[in-house]
Formats: sequence, structure tokens, C-alpha cells
Amino acid sequence: MELVKIYQGRLVNARELWQFLEIKTPFNNWAARSIVKHFKEDEDFYAKMHKSTGGRPSKEYYVTLNTAKQLAMMAKTPKGEEARMYFIKCEETLKALATKNIKRMEAFGKLESTKERLLNNVKKIGGTESDYIEIDYNGCHIFFNGEPLPDEELPLILIKGRDFATELTNEQFQEDEIDLDKVDELNTLHHKKVREMLIENIRKTPESFKPEDDIKKLRE
Repeated sequence: MELVKIYQGRLVNARELWQFLEIKTPFNNWAARSIVKHFKEDEDFYAKMHKSTGGRPSKEYYVTLNTAKQLAMMAKTPKGEEARMYFIKCEETLKALATKNIKRMEAFGKLESTKERLLNNVKKIGGTESDYIEIDYNGCHIFFNGEPLPDEELPLILIKGRDFATELTNEQFQEDEIDLDKVDELNTLHHKKVREMLIENIRKTPESFKPEDDIKKLRE
């Protein structure tokens, strides 16, 4: 449950926090004494002028989660501890999400490298980029038992599954005689085997996973 809105994944509007904490001191006085006096601007908080309709512009403050925790403790109101624990939970969630995204990015980079090697291997036996795209798609189609999700939207475990299946296909180029039809057959087989392994071990099919945030946008 969202007690106080968090902006950009890391900032809290001080006025909204002030309202939640039910502080009796007027907002401008509270902000001057509790925020400006004790914290560093552009590091712990950010000040911004907001235009109001018909009246004078108001000054708004956005504080970091860590600053919000400290303000909650300083408030000494019944809701102060509730807010502090809420911000601690939010920080833990954001840290876990950041770690998860880092692992996804690393795995995605590995998959991209493995796919690049498959493309190069296909070209070495006389194939084209179109042949590689068809081979890769056919493997994905079997992996998902239908239309596949884009690699950049795959959960971590499916990125690793795709990477493993494609890596197995790359290993087949060690053989003396291999042609495009054989590569297509093997890549399809490897994706099928990895699919079966996932189903056996986690009781879920690849197509039952929901897409995650586009990993290419997370890199930006």
C-alpha cells in the first residue's frame, strides 16, 4: 500500500509527507526548519518553484528516501514511525529491483554475444543473416510453443535458457560436416530440451512468464 507517493523511484514530495505526518506547523515554516536547516540542497533535497493559478508561486521541496526517513523520525507524530518503516521497505524493494535488473542486463549481454557467435558460425558455412534469423526464430518458436517474446523482455531465467540452448548450437560447429539444415534442426532440438528442463524443474512453461521491462530501455 502506498502511504506517500514516490517520484522517479527515489524522491518524495515534502508537502505530501508533511500532510501525511499531520504536522501542525505551517508547511513553509516546517520546511525551513526541518529541511533547509538540516539537509544539503541538491543532495538531500531539491527545491522547485511551482506556479499557482491566481496566487503567488509556491516553493516545493522533493527529498530523497533517506531524508524522508529522517524527517519522519524528527516529526514525533503518531504517523512518524509508520512513515519511517514504509520508506525503509521502499528502499529495500528498490535495491532488490536494481540488483535484479543488473543481473538481467548481464545475462542479456551474454545472450547477445552468444547469438552473435551463432550468426558468425552460420556465415562461415555459407549462410546469410536471413538464414541465421530463421534458425534463431525457429528455436524461439519451439521454446515458447508458439509466438515468442522478444529477448529484451524476457525474465532472467528465460534469458539464461535461451543463452544455454544457443550456446549448445554453437558447440555443434565443432563437427566436420554441418550444413544449414542441420544447424536449424539442432537449434530447434536444443531449445526444446531446455524448455522441457524448465517445465520439469520449475513446473512452468516459458510462455506462462509475463514480459518484463524492456532491458534496452533500462540501459538508457
